[in-house]
Amino acid sequence: QINPHYKDSGSLKDLVGEPGLHPSTPVIFRDFRARPSDPDQSLKLRRHQAQAIEIALSGNSYVVTTGTGSGKSLCFFIPIVDAVLKAKQKDQAPRTHAIIIYPMNALANSQMEELRKFLGQKGLVSFARYTGQESAEEREAIRHNAPDIPLTNYMMLEMLMTRQSDLDRDVIANRR
Repeated sequence: QINPHYKDSGSLKDLVGEPGLHPSTPVIFRDFRARPSDPDQSLKLRRHQAQAIEIALSGNSYVVTTGTGSGKSLCFFIPIVDAVLKAKQKDQAPRTHAIIIYPMNALANSQMEELRKFLGQKGLVSFARYTGQESAEEREAIRHNAPDIPLTNYMMLEMLMTRQSDLDRDVIANRR
């Protein structure tokens, strides 16, 4: 197999500070391969990841096109989680801060596992899948405990916006 080498660009910790990342962002996105004795356990970035994060921090839009396994998801997960941390620092009221929309459930499910790897049970940023695969109990939990980041698909988002059951209205109202 051929696996291209992507250029390195320092660690996530290097981007902390004004007007950069929230101090908790590199704590969340840590390098699981780092030794406990390593003083900087924050995630080591590839150049395209660092560029995407810097563009996001400047408030501009961007498109990332790189090969499979290059860490594209982190190009949007890191800025989204960082924005949630900053918003929650200003206002602790529970609400949905961002909705991540996938074209299919399989991708939403795999990306949920990726988020779980970093966010786990830390409690700093909450997330939940809302794709139609959830039980009634899980949907009610999302209704009453707004996740910071729901992961959904385009069909479920359309249904939430147009079906307008009490559950749908409450989930959408979590965005306040």
